[in-house]
Amino acid sequence: MPFKVVMIVANRMIPHNEEDYRKIGVEFVTLPCQTEDEIIAATQEADAVITMMRPFTRKVIDRLSKCKLIYNLGTGYEAIDVGAATEHGIYVSYPGDYCTEEVAEHTMALILACARKLFILDRAVRDGKWDSYEKKEIRLKILPPMFQLKGQVLGLIGFGRIPQRLVPKAKGFDLRIIAFDPYVSSSTFETLRVESVSLDYLLKSSDYVSVHAAFTPKAWHMIGMDQFKIMKHTAFIINCARGEFIDEQALYLALTQGYIAGAALDVLERESVGLDHPLLKLENVIITAHSAYYSEQSVLKYRQRPYEEIARIIKGQRPRRLLNPEVKGRFEAAT
Repeated sequence: MPFKVVMIVANRMIPHNEEDYRKIGVEFVTLPCQTEDEIIAATQEADAVITMMRPFTRKVIDRLSKCKLIYNLGTGYEAIDVGAATEHGIYVSYPGDYCTEEVAEHTMALILACARKLFILDRAVRDGKWDSYEKKEIRLKILPPMFQLKGQVLGLIGFGRIPQRLVPKAKGFDLRIIAFDPYVSSSTFETLRVESVSLDYLLKSSDYVSVHAAFTPKAWHMIGMDQFKIMKHTAFIINCARGEFIDEQALYLALTQGYIAGAALDVLERESVGLDHPLLKLENVIITAHSAYYSEQSVLKYRQRPYEEIARIIKGQRPRRLLNPEVKGRFEAAT
């Protein structure tokens, strides 16, 4: 029997190179599944599964009789019961750092765009406005207030791979950097010369608040009206992590009532947005369509990594990017 890989999708196709799998003798099947029962029916005979945000619960994992690997296509993996997979000797792997540099660069670009009001100024020029003594709208109504970046405070919520790569970029503009992450060692903060602070202190002190935490259900709407009210009224919030971190109704009120100055978002709670989305009507909001991950290099890595992990399994090797490195895989237990 050939090694069988089942890709579980929702309503959209995930880019992959099926020909690569065929070259190593893999039977590759793509199936649309929404429910646990549909996933169970689709994956019972699978040797490996590729998924994105489908419910791989204990109920599903208990029925994976042959599976050696669950590969999660996204960096967020809360839909997978990693503990149950570990108990069954199933590896759980993901793309890892395929777009770390890109997201750090995108975040820095959004900080600069907010600081210099680039999008607002661009729209003003396209509307026929210009900064001159005769036409004072840009000078008097758009530019103020604007501050130099040097000496301002960048607060990082989460201090994993991406914000750590953001640090040297931000320091290049002489920003002072503070961060909140109770799961990162003090030695990491010391090495990068970043101050570890509480979340409240970060929100009160930062001119730019950038969200980079790993999402869990407990973190849903961790930034809401209570948090916006303690931020500086000149501050900006940037989110290149997950839309669910921010209460968008509260964000809209905070932006329209002057609690904060602006927002730059690469992610939203629901990303199939229409032109009627309230945040799209605001001048002080930048939205970039979940594109922070993208570069020619990152897309190539993204497509190759599930293939690489499956090829390692077939060769009897452990995957490289494990979410459960403590697991003793099924093939190991048999040897």
